[in-house]
Order: sequence, then structure tokens, then C-alpha cells
Amino acid sequence: MSESEWAEDAWDFLPKRQSLSQGPPVAGSAPAPETNADSVDDAWGFLSARKAEVLARIDQRGVPEAVVEHRERGEFRADMGGVSLKRRAVPMARVLLLVSVAGFLTEAVAATQIISLGGPRALLIVYPIGGIGLLLVALLQFRFVDQAGRLKVLRIAGLGYASAFVVALLMLGASVVPVVAVAIIYLLGDQLNFLVPLLVWSLAGDEFNVAEGRKVFGWIVAWTYAGQVLGLVFAATSPLLLNQLDVPLTIVLVVDPIVCLVVAFWLPHKLKGTFAAAGLARPESLKASIGSARDFINGVPVWRLFFISSMITFVGGMTLFIGFMSSEEQIIGDDATKLQIYFGSVMLASLVICLILQKFFAERMLEKLGIPGVLMILPLATVFGGILVSVGILTSNLAWLAVGLAAWFIPRWSIDENARRAALALVPDERRTRVSFLVDLLPVSVGLIAAGPVAALGLLTDQLWAVPLAAAIVAGVAVPFAIKVRRGWADSLLNWRLRRRKQNRSSILGE
Repeated sequence: MSESEWAEDAWDFLPKRQSLSQGPPVAGSAPAPETNADSVDDAWGFLSARKAEVLARIDQRGVPEAVVEHRERGEFRADMGGVSLKRRAVPMARVLLLVSVAGFLTEAVAATQIISLGGPRALLIVYPIGGIGLLLVALLQFRFVDQAGRLKVLRIAGLGYASAFVVALLMLGASVVPVVAVAIIYLLGDQLNFLVPLLVWSLAGDEFNVAEGRKVFGWIVAWTYAGQVLGLVFAATSPLLLNQLDVPLTIVLVVDPIVCLVVAFWLPHKLKGTFAAAGLARPESLKASIGSARDFINGVPVWRLFFISSMITFVGGMTLFIGFMSSEEQIIGDDATKLQIYFGSVMLASLVICLILQKFFAERMLEKLGIPGVLMILPLATVFGGILVSVGILTSNLAWLAVGLAAWFIPRWSIDENARRAALALVPDERRTRVSFLVDLLPVSVGLIAAGPVAALGLLTDQLWAVPLAAAIVAGVAVPFAIKVRRGWADSLLNWRLRRRKQNRSSILGE
């Protein structure tokens, strides 16, 4: 084979190029490529088409002029051309402030009135009824809050609570079984503290996306703390003024139906037309809803241990509270003014410490100890608090009583709450509300129901020191479960139920 023939045949192994036309190939120079944007041979034609489409829209409408709003100092926006995040959150923040004022004021006033009118043993009846009522209403809310329009549910709940408060206040004003009327107000105040904020926060979850929520939710929480402080300030200081005016201490409870009407009418009006105005509209039975949350907790062993630890801890904490209220009456007497001033002052001082912890230490503790490490603090603090309250009863020392109650109250409303929210952030979006119901509301309800029987022996035998001691023993049972949670937490993060949440979050945030 000649050299020229070898050069011509060197690439024979490649298949011959076939023409797109049906006719035989024609030798000669290749035709010039088509420049038509719609040609199938132009792989980048979509860019030209897209550019022409954009230019056509600009020709029709002109270049839009950016609208820049005045940015207040320290204010965040997810979209600089949109509405301020804080401005959108103001209605919900104001309602949470009012609800916190009413809830904490009602708890302080009604609890001391129960002790003054019915004695410590009245708590043995009021607490279990309160737990059952909280559980039943929470189940109704749990069933419908994700299906009906949020604002409709909020309006119905606000009107219902306002009506119930009015009836109880009329009974109290007419002296129709006043201890029962005050007990009803106390139970309604409990629900005002726990259930109404959950409704408002569900609205906030609808209104703000993940990125916006990270910027604005802390600001909303600050309004909640401000309301709690104001409520306790009123509770601690109002008796002095009202006694001088010869006005009943319970007159301040008229704030409750007013706040409920604000929740029912003002907030829905302000949020009309926003993302918070509609629910998820997913028809689902109560059994299926609870089953979904139960399957998650059973499927992640650490969460099952966490749930058990929470249940036991809250039984101990609620029993400790009964012991505190009972011993307070034994030392101070049944004077409602003195009881309210002392109780309100202890709660106010505890809340101020909560604020200091939140501001300067909570985040660092969460980073250093981790979520499971912080979750261990509340059971241990409850054991410590129960022992201190027992010492206070045996020595008739109000200071020991105050420190003992603070040992339970401070971590519960600060670092433990932070750790719970951080843990719930790992739960998939579609199950988070339901899991929150089980690990947040159910322990409180069970704690109220079980605290009465646990405290009964000490109260019925007048051995009040035994009540907080029993609380310490019960809380001590929760400590081993909390230790197991800490040991197994890292491994639990590999569970596919949590890993799916991590993937979803990454896709949303672009991580």
C-alpha cells in the first residue's frame, strides 16, 4: 500500500457521516451554517429567543423603576424592595405581648385567690381539671388548625375564650361560688398562656419563610418577654394601689376578655389578605394526625426517651409548684394581697433572670453543651428546686421557697425552651406542629393531671414538706432518661426521618 493510500485510509474505522437530506451525498464544499435561531442545529438558540422575549417585554412596559423604602436603623428585610419584615410582624408581636400580659397576670392573681378562698387543698381539684381541659382544647386545636383557615380558627377561639371569661367574671362579681369562678378563670388563663400563643405562632409560620423567620422570630419573642414582665409587674404592684382605692384585687382580670376580643377581631383584620390568612386545607382525621407524630417519636429512639423524660419532669415540676403555693399560704397566711405581692415578685425576679440568661448566656450554653446537654438541666434543676422548697417549709423561710421555685421556673422558660425549639427545628416541616404538640403541650397536661395525686398525701396529712420532696424524687426518675438522650443524640441525627429534614432545609436555603 502506497503512502498516499495509507493516509487516505487511516480513519476508515470511523463511520461515514450521513447527510440529513434523503438524497445522495454531493461532493464539494460544505454549505454555510444556517443562522436562523429556530434551527435545530443551533444548540444555543434558546438564548437568542429568551433575549428577544425579554426585549419585547421591555419595549411594551418599559424598565420598571425600583421602589426603595426608608430603612429604619437595625431593621432587616428579606427583600429590600418589599415590605419590612418587622412591619409585617407587628400585628402578631403586639397580640403576643397582650396575651402574655393577660396570661401571666391572670395566673398570679387567680392562683393566689384560689389559695386565699379555698386553701391549698383546692389545688388538688383545680390542677387535674386544668390538665384535662388543656388536653381536650389542645386536641381540638390540633385537629383543625392545619385544615381550616387560620384566621377563622383564631376568631372562633378568641370569641370562645372571651365569652367564658365574661361568664366567670359575672359569677365572681355576683359572689356565686367565688372559689369556683376563680378556678375557672385560672384554668382559662392557663389556656391563654399555652394555646393562644401556639395559634399566633402558626400564623407567623405561614406568613414568613425560613430565611425571613430566622431574622424576625427573635424580635417577636422579645415582645412576648416584654408582655410577661409587664403582667408580673402589674401582679406585684397592683394590690397596693387597689387596696388604697378599696377596689377588689380581681378587678384586673377584666383585661382577659378584652385581650381575647383583640385576638378575635383586630388580628384577623390586620392579617387579612396575607399568607397567614389560609390554612393548609389538608383533610385528616385526629387519629391520623396523632399517629403521624407518634410514628415519628417511636421511629427515632432518642425522641422517645426525650418525650418520657419531659413527661416525668413536668409531673415533678407541677408538684413542686403545688408545694410552693401550699407552703406560701402556711407562712404568710390567707391574705390575698400579701400572697399576690410575694408570688408576683418571685415570678418577676425569676423572669428578669430568664431575660439575662437569654441575652448573654443561652446561645453560648447551647453551643457548648449542645441540645441534649441543655435538655438535661431542667430535670436536675427540678430535683434541686424540690429539695430547696422542702427546706424552706421546714425552716419557714420564704427566701428558700423563692429560690426553690426559681430553680424550676428559670430553666423552663429560658434555656430549656431554647433547646426544645432547636430540637424541633430538626423535625420535618409536615410533622413539626404535631411533634411539638406531643413534646410541649402533652407533658404540661399530664403534669397538671398527675401533680394532684402525687401531692395529695402530703396535703391531706398536713405534711407539706413531703410535697416538694416527692416532686424531687419524681424529677430524679427523669434524669437517667435525659442521660440516655445525651448519649444517643449524635447517632440519632443519622436517622432518615431527621436526615430528610436536613435535605429539605438545605434545598430551601441553598446550602
